Order: sequence, then C-alpha cells, then structure tokens
Amino acid sequence: MSQSVNRAIIIGHLGRDPDLAARREGEGKIASFGVATSETWTDRASGERREKTQWHRVVSFNDHLSGVIERRCQKGTLVYVEGHLETRKWTDQQGQDRYVTEIIIDRFDGNLKVLANGRSTGDGRFDEERPSRSAAQRPAPATTSSAQDVDDEIPF
Repeated sequence: MSQSVNRAIIIGHLGRDPDLAARREGEGKIASFGVATSETWTDRASGERREKTQWHRVVSFNDHLSGVIERRCQKGTLVYVEGHLETRKWTDQQGQDRYVTEIIIDRFDGNLKVLANGRSTGDGRFDEERPSRSAAQRPAPATTSSAQDVDDEIPF
C-alpha cells in the first residue's frame, strides 16, 4: 500500500496586491498572489546577518476565501496559507514549455488566515488594521471563592 501527502503550509507577507479574476463558469472569483517567506542567520565566517527570501505563488479556488482575500489582503499583509502543491505546464508564445508550481487553496482542503493587515510602516513592521480587544471587552478570568470549593476526590 502506497500513501503520500501533498501539503504546504507557509506564513509570510504578500509581495503585492492580489489579482482577482472571474471563473470561466461565471460563479465566484479566483484569487492569486505571491507570498514571501524569509529566513535569517548569522554567517559563521564573517559574523554578518544574512537573509534568504523565497517567493511562493498561491491560488485560491475557494469562493469564500477569494472574497476574504479581496476585502482584507493587500501588499504587506501577513497570512497563514495551507493548501497543496500543484505544477502547471503551458507553452509560451515562442513555443517553449513553461512550468509553475503553486500552492492551491481549493474548496475542500485549503485554509487562509489573515494574521496582520496593513502596509509597511517603513521600519520593517506592518500596521495592523484590526482593533485589539480592550480590557473592558475581555472576559474576566474564572476564580474560585475558596479552597473548600475544590473537590479533592477525582472519580476515575
């Protein structure tokens, strides 16, 4: 029995505003965008900080998520993306075969979460557009009135 897993999970920033296109069937939209993920390290030989950025092409065929992407995502938005990898092949105008590998978020097995909205503030951070919950909105933690309320006997 042979089993395999095709799963991709990334967290990164959108490199530009998403592209939205109508489906051929006429229902819903397809959203596509690029996400940058970076890793940093200190070079042992020189002691300098190094950074490597990878770009990932993401396509959403999920109508609901495409609407969320249209409303909430823009260049600089931090997103969590979960989907599967798929490679497409096409022939360009010069007759050359071209390939692209994308992370596909489809109707059944994909997920996208907006972690932080906003554009860069210029200092490497991103403004968050979602309001934070104030102390008045947060639920109060549950407390016990006395030590006698705690039952020492566990029934198992």
